[in-house]
Amino acid sequence: MIEVIDATTEHIADLLGLLEENAMQGDWELVMTRRPGYFSPKDDFGEVYPALARDGDTLIGMCQLTVQKGWINGEEARMGYLSSLRVVPKYRNHLKVLQAGFSWLRQLPTPDHCYTSIAENNLLARRLLERGVEGLPLYRPLSSMSTLAISKSRGKNRGLWKVVPPEDYTDVIRFFAEESSSRQLAPALNLKAMQQTGITVLGSYQNGQLVACGMLWDQRSFKQVIVAGYSGRMKMLRPLYNAFAGMTRRPQMPEAGEVIPQSFLSFLACTDDTKLPDLIEEALLHCTTPIMTVGLPSGHICTNDVIKRTGASVYRTRIYGVDLTAAPQWDGRIVWPEIALL
Repeated sequence: MIEVIDATTEHIADLLGLLEENAMQGDWELVMTRRPGYFSPKDDFGEVYPALARDGDTLIGMCQLTVQKGWINGEEARMGYLSSLRVVPKYRNHLKVLQAGFSWLRQLPTPDHCYTSIAENNLLARRLLERGVEGLPLYRPLSSMSTLAISKSRGKNRGLWKVVPPEDYTDVIRFFAEESSSRQLAPALNLKAMQQTGITVLGSYQNGQLVACGMLWDQRSFKQVIVAGYSGRMKMLRPLYNAFAGMTRRPQMPEAGEVIPQSFLSFLACTDDTKLPDLIEEALLHCTTPIMTVGLPSGHICTNDVIKRTGASVYRTRIYGVDLTAAPQWDGRIVWPEIALL
């Protein structure tokens, strides 16, 4: 019989094992893990509710709900992010595992507006969830996000950014909230989280007024993306690609087993979105890791320009609204979650 239980600090080894033994498949086999411990005070952007699934004494899967504060339909509200779904290979075709997991999620203090992200090339999962299955919630396609990995060497000084001192963080919080009201799923910043994550806060000013903000966030001390391996084709192509990448200042493909050396340009906002390509290029000069990663809506007016300018490697995901306990409305605002929190 399948049982789903709350995961606590007593289950850290089980949680990490499921994350690390069930890589995301593709040409790049990626593991997203949380060393040294699953629960980190450095990731203080919501309440986490992880769960483990067992069949008797056998550990078969996990999932997590994170309840965040953010922007929905122009107002600040609670929103739920569904993540870390892992099922061991033997049980991946067992619909009862998913049904048990969603039954457990429904008994949590779940917000009306919930969402998740699925890799665009994960067609099997997308088809299953989009068609609607008894016992599973309805998945509503909302948008596509492009995650851009950019080489630090592409940085250009435009004279736009200044490092914001901690005493001015409240101005950034206020500015980001004002800009976020025009987006769906933008998170709400809070001073405590900004102070304890060790991020570098950037601000751009015009006539003494803040007109853009962004935060460089190296998460490797508590959350890592590891290249577990490559497909046979990519193994053969990797030496050639890395030679090409070195000549053209693009991100290189790491060795299997390496943590991707990236910082997120997170919580990015600007009063004039046409300035974003210049701001992103200059943020690279402040980045302390070889790669800077930024998430933009695939349909945004600047996304293709940024890709062209920077030679970014692009990873695309689909964002879904999940009718977990309600069937809420989503208005036509641009969908722009923060990928550093996904």
